[in-house]
Amino acid sequence: MNLQIDARSIGKVENSDGLLARNTRLNFGDPVHVRVRRFDAEHPEQSEFESFVVPYDTSMRVLDALNYIAENFATDLAYRWLCGTKMCGTCAVRMNGREVLACWESVEPEMTIEPLRNLPVIRDLVVDRSPYEARVAKFEPWLERPSDYAGFPEPLSHKDMKNASKALDCISCMSCFSACPVVGLGGLTNFAGPAPLVQLAQTALDTRNDPAKVARALEHAGIFNCVSCYKCEEACPAKIPIVTRIIEPLKAKTAALVPHAARHSLAFKTIIASRGRIDPSELVLRVQGPKVLLQIVRAWRLLVRGKINPWKTLFGKSPGAAKAASRILDQ
Repeated sequence: MNLQIDARSIGKVENSDGLLARNTRLNFGDPVHVRVRRFDAEHPEQSEFESFVVPYDTSMRVLDALNYIAENFATDLAYRWLCGTKMCGTCAVRMNGREVLACWESVEPEMTIEPLRNLPVIRDLVVDRSPYEARVAKFEPWLERPSDYAGFPEPLSHKDMKNASKALDCISCMSCFSACPVVGLGGLTNFAGPAPLVQLAQTALDTRNDPAKVARALEHAGIFNCVSCYKCEEACPAKIPIVTRIIEPLKAKTAALVPHAARHSLAFKTIIASRGRIDPSELVLRVQGPKVLLQIVRAWRLLVRGKINPWKTLFGKSPGAAKAASRILDQ
């Protein structure tokens, strides 16, 4: 039996944080205290939280609370929603510090509602999606076949399409983009972010796409800046395994098609295969090359702190695990 455990559900029962618990935590008419971030791009100095009290209704969602506020207290409150059924992704906000779909998340007795992070705020809870859309457009996310279309029906195996098809579940809510700590670093890295990479994966992981075109797109992904923190998977309302089924396969494809972008990872793999363990000194030499001679001070600090050991690198014996490691990596 293949038992799959959703990491996002662990602890919800114990902490009374599941959907059933939330829907029974409040009784009809109980007060729901809501703090909403108010912001106007034309007057950013006036950004502040505004508090409201909303009477609880049966199975009330965050969106219902926002609608009540807009209808009764703040008619100028700006927020997005379209379908109200977890399909369009436009209603994503941050509630009590976590990314949620307002149309799907149950209210809590006390809520602080803010716009998504890592995107410019236009007004109140409405963010500017254009930076995300520009990154996606840069990937040219469409198919270009290296050969003529064979005609219908076109045989596509599950093995060939399992990762690309999983990416198609994305509703472009950008919750993962908001939750990503690397995107939060701004221009310090060239990491495209999980949401654009999911869009890229829909075609880059499709076996029908031209490898040369995929390589051009992966050049702009900065994918090896991902730290595999799984915050994106935790935030995803569509439950897409973004790290394991999107980013890791894209890393493997980058290593195959754009090896210079995967220099660190390929060096890491080579060292493990040859030594059965990672050797920090050899990793620095393989990645930095002759440039390491220009970083004598940094190298000395690493040596003093025991982070590198040149003697062990040059004269240490490889353990018996090297053959097993090489066999596993070759698979």
